[in-house]
Amino acid sequence: MNNPITIRDVFIAKQRHLLAALEIVPSFTDHGTTIGDDTEANWVRVLQEFLPARYGVAKGIVMDSCGARSEQIDVIIYDPQYSPLLARAASGDLFIPAEAVYAVFEVKQEMNRPFMDYAGSKIASVRRLHRTSVAIQHAGGVYDPKEPIPILGGLLTTRNGWADLQGQAPIASILALEGERRVDLGCALQGGSFRRTGDPTQPLQHSDAETTLIYFLLSAFERLQAVGTVAAVDMAAYLTPLADPSRDLGV
Repeated sequence: MNNPITIRDVFIAKQRHLLAALEIVPSFTDHGTTIGDDTEANWVRVLQEFLPARYGVAKGIVMDSCGARSEQIDVIIYDPQYSPLLARAASGDLFIPAEAVYAVFEVKQEMNRPFMDYAGSKIASVRRLHRTSVAIQHAGGVYDPKEPIPILGGLLTTRNGWADLQGQAPIASILALEGERRVDLGCALQGGSFRRTGDPTQPLQHSDAETTLIYFLLSAFERLQAVGTVAAVDMAAYLTPLADPSRDLGV
C-alpha cells in the first residue's frame, strides 16, 4: 500500500516546479545582466503563479501624490483592483501609486551583508513615501479612512553568502535593519529562508533546507492576509498638480 501524500509532499512538489524556472538561465550563461533580468522576471512569475489574483506583481517605481518617487524596485506586490496605475513603460515596468503597495523585494544573486543593507535602503525608499487615505461609501453608510498598511519588505536571492543563515553574523545583519529599512522576509533558494517575528525571544524563524521557497511564499502570503486590503487612495491629492502647474508629479 502506498504511503499517503501529505501537505508537505504537495508543497515540496510545488517548490520543485517553481525552482526549475529560476535555475534555467544561470545554467546557460554567466552574463550578469542577463542572469539578473531573468531572475527578476522569474521571481515575478513565481509570485504571480502562487498568489491569488487580487494581488498584482511587477517591477517598477513607486510614486506619491507629492511628486516623490522610490528607487527602481525589482518586485512589487500591489493592488490592481482599486488603485489606478500612473504609467506603464514599454519595458513592462510600472509606475505605481504608493497607496497601492503591499510589499517590495530586492532581487540579488547572493544573500550577504552588503546586499541585505542595500535591500533595506531600497525598501526604505518606498516606505518613506507619502500615502493618502479616504473614506469609502457603501450601501449602509461610510467606512472611515483606513490607516495605510505596513509595507512588507524582503530580499530574494539564489545563493546564501553566509556559511549558515542561522549563524550569528547573518542574524546580526538582519536585526540591525530597523524602521523604514527593516527586512521582514528573505529567501536564498540554495541556503534557506527567514522571517522576522514580533517575539524578542525569537526574533527570527527559519525554514528547513528542503522547504526554502515554499516557506517564503507561505510566509509572505500569511503577512499579506494579515494586513487585509490597502487603504483607498485619495485621487484628489493626485489631481491637485493637474490643476496647479506649480506642482509637478515628476513622471
